[in-house]
Amino acid sequence: MQKAAEQLGLEPRWGARNAVIYELSPVGALLTQVMTHPPDVNEFRKAASRLLEQTEDRVAWMYSAESPDGQEGSIRHAIWSEVLRTTCCGKHVTFYEAAVRLDPAAIDESFVCPRCGTPNRTSACPRVASRRRDAATGKSTHGRKRVLVHVYGRTGGKTWSRPATSRDKKLAQEVAATPLPDCVPSSEMFWGDLHRSGYHKGISRVVDLYTERNVRVFGLLWSLVEKQPADLRNALRLLLLSYNAAHSTLMTRVVAKKGQKDLVLTGAQSGVLYVSALPVEKNIIEGVRRKIKTFSDSFEITRELKGQVTVRCASSTSLALPDSSVDYVFTDPPFGDFIPYAEVNQVNEAWLGEFTDRTNEVVISPAQEKSALEYGTLMARVFAEIARVLRPDGTATVVFHASKTDTWDALGTAFERAGFGVTATSVLDKVQVSFKQAVHQGGTRGDAIFLLRQQHTVREPLTKTEPMDDIVAELVETAADAEERSPQRLYSRYVTQRLHQGQPVTVGASEFYTMVNQVTEGQQ
Repeated sequence: MQKAAEQLGLEPRWGARNAVIYELSPVGALLTQVMTHPPDVNEFRKAASRLLEQTEDRVAWMYSAESPDGQEGSIRHAIWSEVLRTTCCGKHVTFYEAAVRLDPAAIDESFVCPRCGTPNRTSACPRVASRRRDAATGKSTHGRKRVLVHVYGRTGGKTWSRPATSRDKKLAQEVAATPLPDCVPSSEMFWGDLHRSGYHKGISRVVDLYTERNVRVFGLLWSLVEKQPADLRNALRLLLLSYNAAHSTLMTRVVAKKGQKDLVLTGAQSGVLYVSALPVEKNIIEGVRRKIKTFSDSFEITRELKGQVTVRCASSTSLALPDSSVDYVFTDPPFGDFIPYAEVNQVNEAWLGEFTDRTNEVVISPAQEKSALEYGTLMARVFAEIARVLRPDGTATVVFHASKTDTWDALGTAFERAGFGVTATSVLDKVQVSFKQAVHQGGTRGDAIFLLRQQHTVREPLTKTEPMDDIVAELVETAADAEERSPQRLYSRYVTQRLHQGQPVTVGASEFYTMVNQVTEGQQ
């Protein structure tokens, strides 16, 4: 920031920044509290290493595995597979056996039944169910059957992979017979907008998202945090949770990438609770160990910060701040129905024992019975509070994006009712887009940025409506380069332009993309 100011010829008055941060979710509040009040870096490193050593001493055997040549080693990760029942003769076959091809890697959509030779599609084959005992309640439950099919390990400095053996499967059974740590959450999943009757069958509790091995290893790590110095515990909890949902659960998976000989390991898809047909069981101890440096480096950056930071785990619909007491507000509100954050966060929050209060969660959610109307009402309350606490000459920055017009209308109306005018706009350059932005047909790229001031302007009704074809053509024509001419980028420019003018967004992303393609094709 100092370098940017120098390049722009600015001479700001530098000083401490005092901040009050509102975060609705307990896990988000934990993250914010730790990063703005970092621990002593050396003490954190020592405690994190000690935590992993204590865990390894007790449960390293759970990750033991032999290399293909019979040498003792340990599991790096293992692939589990759902079991299919063929539509032809009812033969049971693992999804891995039916669909996975190696060298080059591929996951096929069809296969030949190994019993009768009839072609089958994996999507048409019913999944085999299995009965298991719920460790939390002692009751019997039904879910998709998953079996261990392939192991990737390490012996000394050498890595290897091979099909799962009877020894591997026996070890998994022995692990499952050990008691669960007392700290393992028994809470039920709060299923809502992300629930799918297929791959979520049998997943009724948070523990159901783990293999028997990984729920025990993570549980032990979590319990041993209590034996570390009190001033380091929250940082250690954050370290563990940063790995937990994305890498410790059945939501970790493998994919086939072009040009690769083997399947590629990847984490959970962000913003969803997807469980693939080939879930992966990672070595949690190894994974957390790799994260220690990342956190230590981050703490080095933030530990010298000056100023006071207060973190409040509460809703921004009611700010415990005096009128006209804030110079600047930054907010990045939920993008309508894009991500149901509370539902996603519950996997980590279950370990904290505290869940997001969804009453004032500003989202569009059928499961919560919140339509665009309720979303707009809650959004208006937030911006009314922002207007109340801002000084008359204060400013607010809003980062936002959506693909639907009713979501944009809710934001524009919230601005207007709070007396805000958009004085400047831009588009945020993201190095990496989210999963939903990448795969959603109407997804967007580049979040819109709005700079607000209290102008008490009222949105004037349009006296003359410029044809959308003309608007799109002008946006395409004035785009600086190929990246700026992408339909997703142009939509970002369109929405920022409309709100800057105090006008409604009348076209959704999918319709806009079609219009851009038509204009582009007409120019060729």
